[in-house]
Amino acid sequence: MSSDAAYLRAALASQPAPVCFALIPFEIIDADRSEGFVRVEFAPQPAFGNHFGDIAGGFVVAMLDLPLSLAVFLKTDQFIPTVEIKTSFVGSARIGPCITDGRVLRAGRAIVFAEARLWSADGTLAAHATATSLRRSGE
Repeated sequence: MSSDAAYLRAALASQPAPVCFALIPFEIIDADRSEGFVRVEFAPQPAFGNHFGDIAGGFVVAMLDLPLSLAVFLKTDQFIPTVEIKTSFVGSARIGPCITDGRVLRAGRAIVFAEARLWSADGTLAAHATATSLRRSGE
């Protein structure tokens, strides 16, 4: 584990964990503060399945929002909210362990742009998201 991944784990441990974290168990695999990059692995969640045996779209979006938010935190050293997220579903996200990458594309004084990708349990790209985070006034 990189020192940046250890830093991110410690930062998360120092905050009250949101209840929703229990719904999507994850492990930070890698992180790079200078790049605003994080890689996360999600544990399989059979409860997220749709009628086709894939992860339902809303859960995919939640799984993408996490690495987006963590990448933004790494780059800015602030927990700031995602105010917009656009997700493209490019394949099926099979039930099983999934890998996500989040990366900051640009961090300005007020707005941060980021992207994330989710790979299905079979290793295929399932979804891509872009997001905007907005720093609150005075932060």
